[in-house]
Amino acid sequence: MALTCDRVRELASGFVLGALEPDEMAAVRHHVDHCRKPHQELAELGGILPYLAVAPEPVEPPAWLRGSVIAAVKADFQARRPDEHRVVERVAATATTSAPSVLPDATVISLEGVRRSRSSRAVTWITRIAAAVAVVALAGYAFAIQSDLNKAKQDQSHLAAVLNVIGQPDTIKVSLTDNEGKGANGFVALRPNGHVIVNLNGLAVTHGDETYMVWLTGANNVPVKVGAFTVGDDGKGWVEVENVSTSASMWISVCREPNSNATKPTGPTILSGTISL
Repeated sequence: MALTCDRVRELASGFVLGALEPDEMAAVRHHVDHCRKPHQELAELGGILPYLAVAPEPVEPPAWLRGSVIAAVKADFQARRPDEHRVVERVAATATTSAPSVLPDATVISLEGVRRSRSSRAVTWITRIAAAVAVVALAGYAFAIQSDLNKAKQDQSHLAAVLNVIGQPDTIKVSLTDNEGKGANGFVALRPNGHVIVNLNGLAVTHGDETYMVWLTGANNVPVKVGAFTVGDDGKGWVEVENVSTSASMWISVCREPNSNATKPTGPTILSGTISL
């Protein structure tokens, strides 16, 4: 299939994305290999692809960006409609006029010119949209970096709290036992005034409404919920509570519950330990 330069420009966006039919891909490639004219549109569109290839997971674009792109497309569509209507009107007028002198001052608009204009606009808009996609991808990458920084700050804050509590001479620290043998570990640090910190690692990720709950059972054998948390890919859990009721001997357990509505331990006990004051 032999293609003209104008047809190659129309197919440029699909060619660089590999979205054309096999025969069209081959025809465009053959034309570019043998054409003496430069096809800069292929280079410009192709230059965007490396950025898209290394972009992070797509994120939902902000409402203002979607609205801006849609508004710009609509405006461009409305702006070019008069030209297309004039072409149709002049073709119709020419076909129904018996004498050429009826339209002595008529301006003939070339259909080929309109096609080129459409092709140029298409390339421009595809480039703009691809750039918008790259901007959104970079925004997603920045968001991911910010999330990592926030997580690092949170971990640093937890570490500072642990060091502050453990550094007190009357703080009791107890390592928790992994009841399932799946690598979970952690400890509880308890101050006499009821300030308790539970720091956990190696926990399975929670999904949906699932949650981990920390229960503390005193001399009355009634478990009291100390706190609840969900777990992400890092497998970490954290609970810090002030003024917990204490007794001479307490049993602490970390259970995985189907939701946060539990009023007593119902799920499997992941970690546990005994605290003696």
